[in-house]
Amino acid sequence: MSDFFATLDGTLDEVWQRLARGVADRDAPARHPVLATVGATGGEARIVILRSADRAAGRLTVHTDLASEKVAELRSNPAATLLVWEASVRFQIRLRVRAEVAKGDAALWEAVPEASRAVYGGVPMPGESLADPAAFEPFPTRDRFGVIDCTVREIETLHLGTPHRRARFRDGTAGWVAP
Repeated sequence: MSDFFATLDGTLDEVWQRLARGVADRDAPARHPVLATVGATGGEARIVILRSADRAAGRLTVHTDLASEKVAELRSNPAATLLVWEASVRFQIRLRVRAEVAKGDAALWEAVPEASRAVYGGVPMPGESLADPAAFEPFPTRDRFGVIDCTVREIETLHLGTPHRRARFRDGTAGWVAP
């Protein structure tokens, strides 16, 4: 393997390649980043599925149920963080983003596999109590299908190699920072 962590350009290229792989490959670690938001009682974090990564635009997208708590959190405070950990190379990617939530359009809904549509809908609503797990009734409804569009504000990486290397990319500048 080349030592892409040795240069800032190599590190940034590797970040976007890994994000693109996460969109295309169900088994890639970047497919399932952690999305961190600010909730009513503090920090919240959950796994999401990366749906697109556009380096030129500096944008990432994930899908969501519009009734989920993360939607209310992001509408209240659009500052969020996506975190990817690649254990095989001991590489962390932290993306600070500004998130905008919108209803998913018909064409995007049609592209969602039939089996995956059921997570965008159901009774009771996300986060409500259940007497029994079988009491949840999933069913697809386009009205609850949403997209979280994330504009990347900052990328920070940490490679736990020898030596540890940490880099920050923000406002068109790049630099090494102490791990």
